[in-house]
Amino acid sequence: MFDFFNRSGKGSVGLDIGSHSVKAVVLESSGDSHKLLNFAIRELDPGVIVDGDIVNRDAVVSAIKDVINQVGVKSGNRHIYSAVSGRSVIVRRIPMEQMSVEEASQAIQWEAEQHIPFRIDEVSLDFKIINPEISPGQMEVLLVAAKKDVVDLHRGIIEEAGLTPASVELEQFSLQRAYLSAYAEHEEVSECVTILNIGAEVTNMVIVRNGLPSFTRDLSIGGSRFIEALQRAIGVEYEIADEILKGNVPSDVSEEEVHSTIVRVIDELSTSIRRSFITYQASGEDTRIDRMFISGGCSLIDGLTDILSEQHGLPVEHFAPFRNMTIPEDIIPLDEREVLEAVLSVSTGLAIRGYETGLIDINILGMDETGGKGKTGSKKKKKARRPAKQISPILTIVAIIPFLVAGALAYMNVNTYKGIKNEIENVNAQSESIDLLITQMDAQINQQEQMAALESQVIEKQLEINNLAMKQKATVYLLEYFCRALYPVQATPVIEDSKNVYLTMLNVTRRNISISGVARTWGDIIEFQRRLSDIKPDGENQLFILTDFGQAYMLSGESNLTDMYRFEIQLEINTTALATLVNEFAGVAAQIEITEMSSSVVGADSTEAQDD
Repeated sequence: MFDFFNRSGKGSVGLDIGSHSVKAVVLESSGDSHKLLNFAIRELDPGVIVDGDIVNRDAVVSAIKDVINQVGVKSGNRHIYSAVSGRSVIVRRIPMEQMSVEEASQAIQWEAEQHIPFRIDEVSLDFKIINPEISPGQMEVLLVAAKKDVVDLHRGIIEEAGLTPASVELEQFSLQRAYLSAYAEHEEVSECVTILNIGAEVTNMVIVRNGLPSFTRDLSIGGSRFIEALQRAIGVEYEIADEILKGNVPSDVSEEEVHSTIVRVIDELSTSIRRSFITYQASGEDTRIDRMFISGGCSLIDGLTDILSEQHGLPVEHFAPFRNMTIPEDIIPLDEREVLEAVLSVSTGLAIRGYETGLIDINILGMDETGGKGKTGSKKKKKARRPAKQISPILTIVAIIPFLVAGALAYMNVNTYKGIKNEIENVNAQSESIDLLITQMDAQINQQEQMAALESQVIEKQLEINNLAMKQKATVYLLEYFCRALYPVQATPVIEDSKNVYLTMLNVTRRNISISGVARTWGDIIEFQRRLSDIKPDGENQLFILTDFGQAYMLSGESNLTDMYRFEIQLEINTTALATLVNEFAGVAAQIEITEMSSSVVGADSTEAQDD
């Protein structure tokens, strides 16, 4: 625990409630520059927060009170900025019709129902128009939805500690804001960078492009995975494994075994990062990633920047949120700055929000009753008008009952019998007409049933013929188009220099194609997958459907496959697109179903690449 005595009681407070510790940062601002007034860190005991769920609420509240007391923030301070993350928070970039912010506030509920997997009454929403015109009449909106129970729990804990939260956002947005403040002016941000905050349980990932969060994800790997791996490999207690991770290796523990264990977990983290990159670029973002920053306590693991840089082909460096700030020596000595920048990156970005939003001012505390954002300074509610005095409804009904009864009796006495007689005559006439219509319709139905039976027989024969054609031709067409994607047709015949993708297994079934192989780079895998996705024999429907880009891949460990990536891909066959290729009868193309069809090729390109 860190304890300092600069009790200013003012400034903007960033409060980061993590699985391993609670952090608070207090900043003040003068013009375009910020100054660190104070900070505090209070570690939590193991088991207080598990998998993002608060197990011991009292312990978390006590830790918040502790850090707030240390930084000198007074009870009731309304400048507390905090954040959440995890599976209960959804971020989507969605297109909407161009409209004002006020109109979008009314429409966002309906739009959210189309894009989030939760019931709309179970979530707190907020949004930001990030591109006012992506096409004529269309704008792009950043939509954020968080489970209400998560938001209410987070707010309740802060309020129980005697504070009032000004806003609650995503941890990734605080990292994006800290990046903009530390590295560039908003209008000069042109690089596409990735920021990783490697926490105790989760790694927050955000890709920032043109100053905006272009992609966010929480990777389910953090410091606890390193500690668990060390405990299994070396057989030590949690506290010793934690110290080893900080660089304090006991004399009776093999440093080589520690290093190999840590590298294995880094490989897991790197695989999750690579999959996220592939998903990001497969979603239509063609911009290459220029740099990677890492923060969080585990970012200080020795050699982590070099390993990640080598595995991803990017410059990787430690995130420095204090870069453009005034940091008094009596608050953080210069030799401690790098360590504390790593630990305080999220809370620093949150504290900056008190002075600049960083282009994203999301607040998932919820919207007010008028549809606007529920923030400080919202419109005051109008006073309700006092209702005018009214005559009791019961007295009114009692007064008119006698008149209603008298009128009803008079009407019945005069017209009842005559009306009934006329009604009977009308019903009889209608009944005769209906009987005649029923007889005529029975005859028509019989004819239609006979015609339908004949049509059904014709369709069945057509389906049989088409299924036979499908069975005979489908495999040939599939493999032909697959080979076009694997080895694109060249404009002029030339001698093939070298292939970038080699297959080791190909299995074709009635609905799917399973392949595995090796590639020179993971970029070659992406290009191969894109070529597969672009195959549309009918110009409209994809022939091969990829459920997930880069489903399984890793750097090959085979001696003869050095620096090549192994991959496995599952493809779903779109029968609608396939039917267009082999169907002779266009009228029933949509009804065709592939019959049994199975083909398997193992060891493709075996002269150049070995099977796994």
